Amino acid sequence: MNRMTIDFEYGCFPIWIYDDDGKLLINDLPWELSGEKDIDDSFIEIQNIYDSLFIVDSIEVKYIGFDNESEKANFLRLIDNAINLIKMKIGNLYVFEKKFDVKEL
Repeated sequence: MNRMTIDFEYGCFPIWIYDDDGKLLINDLPWELSGEKDIDDSFIEIQNIYDSLFIVDSIEVKYIGFDNESEKANFLRLIDNAINLIKMKIGNLYVFEKKFDVKEL
């Protein structure tokens, strides 16, 4: 069964789809969710929030993190809500994994 992971890299869409052998298939919504604007918009918002946790200039990309735990909790809630939207649309077609470390956010 293919695996859908939620993971963050600056400037990258937060969904990564892997096959059974661990080979990356796509860094985007899977084809089963093409046209699902609500899900796409949710993950774009999540990525925009994540990207805002960095200071980017001509010298470096520096992670600064959330201003407070409340903002972090809201971010994690957005992720859970987006994952639930996916599960409502495609059920158990994928194994879901949160690959990021909450403590490092």
